[in-house]
Amino acid sequence: MPFDEHDYLQADATALAAAVARGRVAPRALLEIAVARAHRLQPAYGAFSQFGEDLARARLADPAPSGAVPPGPFHGVPFAVKDLGAPMAGLPTRAGSRALGPRTPPDPRDGALVARLRDGGFVPFGKTAVPEFGLDLATEPAAGPVCRNPWAPAFGAGGSSGGAAAAVAAGIVPVAHATDAGGSIRIPAAACGVLGLKPGRGTVPRGPDYGNVFGGLAAEFVLSRSVRDSRAVWHWVTRTAHRDAPMPPLRIGLLREAPLGAEVEAPWRDAAGHAAEALRAAGHTVVPVDPRALRPACADAALAFMTFACRGAAAAAGSLRPAPGDLEPVTWAAARRGGAFTARDYLAAEVAVARATDAVADAFRDRALDALLTPALAASLPAVGALRAGDDDLDRHLARFDRYAPFAAVANASGCPAIAVPHGRGTDGRPLAVQLMGPRGSETRLLALAAWFEAAFPWQPLAGTDA
Repeated sequence: MPFDEHDYLQADATALAAAVARGRVAPRALLEIAVARAHRLQPAYGAFSQFGEDLARARLADPAPSGAVPPGPFHGVPFAVKDLGAPMAGLPTRAGSRALGPRTPPDPRDGALVARLRDGGFVPFGKTAVPEFGLDLATEPAAGPVCRNPWAPAFGAGGSSGGAAAAVAAGIVPVAHATDAGGSIRIPAAACGVLGLKPGRGTVPRGPDYGNVFGGLAAEFVLSRSVRDSRAVWHWVTRTAHRDAPMPPLRIGLLREAPLGAEVEAPWRDAAGHAAEALRAAGHTVVPVDPRALRPACADAALAFMTFACRGAAAAAGSLRPAPGDLEPVTWAAARRGGAFTARDYLAAEVAVARATDAVADAFRDRALDALLTPALAASLPAVGALRAGDDDLDRHLARFDRYAPFAAVANASGCPAIAVPHGRGTDGRPLAVQLMGPRGSETRLLALAAWFEAAFPWQPLAGTDA
């Protein structure tokens, strides 16, 4: 029986690779299913900023010579690369900006992470949409496209990995590359009902030509529809072996109030509370965490994100020399502020990162916590257009990060891993999610917890089968 789009939508990356290995479907056939679906759904969801299917076809037509390294574990699985962060050979990095438009040349080589993913067998065929330079919770850049949530197209998919989350949730690809400097993996994962692990600092290769450092805050990994896919990618890119072992009883902190005072709306608070009760029932110890304990670390995280984001915008404006209309107003505002920073300001941000790193490590150790459970968001993201960066009020723009994602940036500043796990639905039918954050080096534990949630409370992996 031919392998068709229905079969494609029923499978995660692991299952697709198995179908290729059994000879049930060829990599080229999978690519054509993904490409056709991507183009058909692009007007509805705006998940892609660029397509490069001819590059993918050419690579598949010219396989490695006989006797080369055996196919990787994801051989033949279609894949998408975020248009920010690790470059993809043959396509330019435009970062959602008109200033990096058609004149930008294609990147000559893959970044380290993309190269490793390609070696694993993934077949990238395009770049996913991002807000300009990743500086927004909405993936609606003036350069286009407007990215929409496949679960509710009137609403945003989140940012900055919004295109990646939409592509996975819509069933275009089972796994997509993503980056996270202040929640950019976890925010769109939570909004779109997919799994989003932000690895800890220094665990995933980032060079050469890495363009999204954010003062060390940023990490790169993938968004996926299944825990086993994220786990398999983790072990592949980190060159570690997966070992099956029973999960021991854990001590988990529960934080449902935002440390800096943002209101956490009831559906998101309740999702975390329900998750906590389920963990208790499974034999884990869940203890409340006073939000005041993390207030200084969250304030340091906000300072660091603001400083590095503005300094990055200033550096981009200085190197690109854009015309006045080439950058969005809030990007110009960030560039102006970043251009006025002194060495003392930059040093203060680096000290803030060091303080947050130590404070969060102390919090895990002093309270003997194996993980921290929080709502993934404080509120569901608003309708398309509501967050578009159409003005130059930078402080109001940055305040939205704490309004919607008050639990995110502290993981970046502290270098800790954190994962957004789908958990329930709101009354409007949109996904809810919880976040699990762990001390540095606890990625496999977080993935094990996510696997437990996936088994205990299965989530619907796709928003629908078509536009």
